[in-house]
Amino acid sequence: MTEKRFRSLLERSFDDSLTAAEKRRLENALAGSETLRRERDEWLQLRHDLARQKYAFKDGFKERLMARIEDEKKPLLLKPEFNRSLYSVFKRVALTGVAAILILLLSLYLSGESLSLDTVTGEGIHSDEDLVSILLYEDLR
Repeated sequence: MTEKRFRSLLERSFDDSLTAAEKRRLENALAGSETLRRERDEWLQLRHDLARQKYAFKDGFKERLMARIEDEKKPLLLKPEFNRSLYSVFKRVALTGVAAILILLLSLYLSGESLSLDTVTGEGIHSDEDLVSILLYEDLR
């Protein structure tokens, strides 16, 4: 039996009852291994220390804990104040975006003297020769 299995038997021996064969194997392993005996003594000391601990909770702890658990189960709802502030921020961003688009359209109109689709997309600015020159790295001047 490996050391890992003996450790498993040792751990089980604290809380569960072992069969006679398992008890015999564990006792033989403990007799033959100082490390396993030391580990058993550490486990016993730890269990003893934990058993001596006294835990005291304030009055109403159980009710507060259960209420908190119930609160965690509820779906998250956005508070009305948050919705209003989010709407306010959205309005500001949307108005800024609209203003930027209007300024862009105005600048296109002033530079191209029209608001045609070619001016907005920039299609009419370059010719096919310009594209070939750019692709061939030729100077346009």
